[in-house]
Amino acid sequence: MPLSQQARIRLAVVAAIVVLPLLYFHRASLTDEVFIARDILRVYYPLKHYWAERVSQLQFPDWYPYDGLGQPYAGMLISGAFHPANLLYLLLPLGSALKLITLLSYVAAFGGTYLFARLWDMRRGAALLAGLTYALSGYMVGISNNLLYLMAASTFPWALWGAERFLRQPSAGRAAATALPLCLVLLSGDPQSFALCNGMLLVLVLLRPARADVLRAAPRAGLLIVLGALLSAVQILPVLGMLKDAQPTAATFAQASMFSFHPLRLLELPLGPLFVDPELARAASPRMANELFQSGMGTFWVPSVHLGLPALLLLAGALWTWRRHPLTWKVAGLALLVLALSLALHLPLYGWLYRWMPFWNAFRYPEKLLPYFLFPCALGAGAGLEALLREPPLARRLAMAGFGLALVCGLLALGEWQGRLFSDGVVGALWKNADPDTRLLLHGNFLTAALSAAGTLGLMGLMLLQEGRLKLRTGALLTLQFGVLYLANEGTYQVTYTDLLEQPSGLVDVILQREPDTSAGRPRVFSAVENPLPAELPPGLDLLDVTALSLVSSLAPNTTALWNLESANSYLPAHSRRLGGLITTFDSFSIWMGRLFGLFHVRYIALEARDFAEMRGNPEVIVAEDRRIQSVLIGNPRVLPRAYLATPVCVADESAARALLGSRSFQPGQQAILECAPETPRPEAAPGSGPLGQVRFLHHAPESVELEVEARAPSALVLNDAWYSGWSAAVDGQPTPILPANVLVRGVLVPAGTHRVTFTYRTPGLRLGAFISLGVLGLLGLAVLVERRKTPASP
Repeated sequence: MPLSQQARIRLAVVAAIVVLPLLYFHRASLTDEVFIARDILRVYYPLKHYWAERVSQLQFPDWYPYDGLGQPYAGMLISGAFHPANLLYLLLPLGSALKLITLLSYVAAFGGTYLFARLWDMRRGAALLAGLTYALSGYMVGISNNLLYLMAASTFPWALWGAERFLRQPSAGRAAATALPLCLVLLSGDPQSFALCNGMLLVLVLLRPARADVLRAAPRAGLLIVLGALLSAVQILPVLGMLKDAQPTAATFAQASMFSFHPLRLLELPLGPLFVDPELARAASPRMANELFQSGMGTFWVPSVHLGLPALLLLAGALWTWRRHPLTWKVAGLALLVLALSLALHLPLYGWLYRWMPFWNAFRYPEKLLPYFLFPCALGAGAGLEALLREPPLARRLAMAGFGLALVCGLLALGEWQGRLFSDGVVGALWKNADPDTRLLLHGNFLTAALSAAGTLGLMGLMLLQEGRLKLRTGALLTLQFGVLYLANEGTYQVTYTDLLEQPSGLVDVILQREPDTSAGRPRVFSAVENPLPAELPPGLDLLDVTALSLVSSLAPNTTALWNLESANSYLPAHSRRLGGLITTFDSFSIWMGRLFGLFHVRYIALEARDFAEMRGNPEVIVAEDRRIQSVLIGNPRVLPRAYLATPVCVADESAARALLGSRSFQPGQQAILECAPETPRPEAAPGSGPLGQVRFLHHAPESVELEVEARAPSALVLNDAWYSGWSAAVDGQPTPILPANVLVRGVLVPAGTHRVTFTYRTPGLRLGAFISLGVLGLLGLAVLVERRKTPASP
């Protein structure tokens, strides 16, 4: 049976939504490559590897032992422990699953934006342009190395689509179509996007045309927000349960405002990634990122925010066409408000929210807000194409504007070619200490971008003058926008090869050969290698490949988790608040090397060879050397066992414990500083000197440890793993309190004799959260079924 014309159109639209993003990233085959920029390698690859490993054994990962002496896994929002996409890690190799999820994120962003645009009466061509512009914008392509933020930015258009439909005509199905993607935004691991998405639901209420519509829609939006929160309870309650024990991610405004967007980067919207090295797809120089753009991190959050001149010209046409419509300026005002928030160091709005709005100080990196600015811009571009289709005379006006702007871009290119108008005039004025190489790179970038912009605008002007061929002109504009985005942004999409991670290398291989996995696990390591890149790239490997190999070779966290090596480094954001306090108190690396690493069972330390020479270290402690990255592996001669008995020394609180830990009177290994409650019985000091007994591991797993203790006197049993309130302990089956030991780790008091001591971890709030989420999900499903049965079938 032949398809109708409408069916063929729908099939073509679906094919475009699926195929265009995949064509954009043509380099990404599912078998040969994997996304491995730093964040993928150091965060998502280890976290998802751990999740798949545990769940495949029918065990839920409550505890993650491989970062900062351990931290909660489910309570660590960045882990995305409950996102349904995790199931792909059980079905596919890890690298392929990461790749597929990333590619599907672009398809989701494309499809969600398309549907939202169609809901506002845009024709298919205009909606396709909006979806194309958002999904393949510089931000979305550049964030491919940071999976959770890509997934959140790809999901929220679906939540807005469902919410708008529900606000217009409530139903159980439409409530579920909103609450589920809203929940997925949080389950992706991005709380700030979840908060903003909830705020956008309220904004949709304010976009109602009449006061009566606003009053009617407000409780509906409130219901959606409550449903989204209840569905997310399985993630929200564990996060709330560990907040008091975790280090704040943005303890100061300086930390919160890192990766603040800079006004100069607004030039990237029309011209492309001006400030990155096109061969490396990252900041032209760390000095420029820190000194000119004040990122605080030596690089950009994303290397590009490019939207493309065709989209921006159409956006201008939409603003002009509907300049008298109140909705136009409501949406424009919202977009500018989000942009103002992202300019945290240059406008005061973000600082006000940080200081005065509850929970806002838990967020950081203002550039993460940019999707909520780029999304309405993409919709505006679609609205501009819609205006062209409705008002043909607008095409000639935009064509003339395009020709005029092409002339301006040509003059800018001439000014840069002859007098370095941008690289010396603009950048040189703002950045007095700019180095010649960076200026030369910016000169080439701007010259290329200006000439490309002139050509693009001229070509667009010619397309707009083709009157009477609406379908052909729409297709040409879509093709032009696709090409512009591809040429500017495709290089910021970073990939490398999976086989780089299949075998341990460098210092990791040395440790694995020396330390087989035992009943107490493998030894803990620490990496002090700040820049592991070799001086020259090995033949046949590019910079990303070498970065991956060097990070693994230098024991960088959390790459060591791939081989079950625990790291004392704290790289993930949910590490212990106590560890953060110790790092602040003892900020000298020599103190950690000489005293604290051994105290906390850090057996191996990776150091740059130059730093070890400057410390005048004993060459006899060098276990191995990696000449490729100029680093050495140190075997710690003063390391204490993972579990041992010591004489308890009770103090009142954490500050007193830190003070005693740094004093000369404290004897590591012989004494254990315990933070005892007033009612805790104080054991008498053990008579004589020498070992207080023996400790033997009977069982060791991330969430449960069982020890056999032979104590010849009342003692403190110290287990050198991070203290968190979700842990419980029992001595011979009788519950006993776990006391913070030596500020950071766990300790229990044991009487003299032979005893069996167990430690068990349960994520606080997990069971209640799972009960609430599953209950609400079941009720929503039941409501949808009942609604469908009551609704008569359409003819």
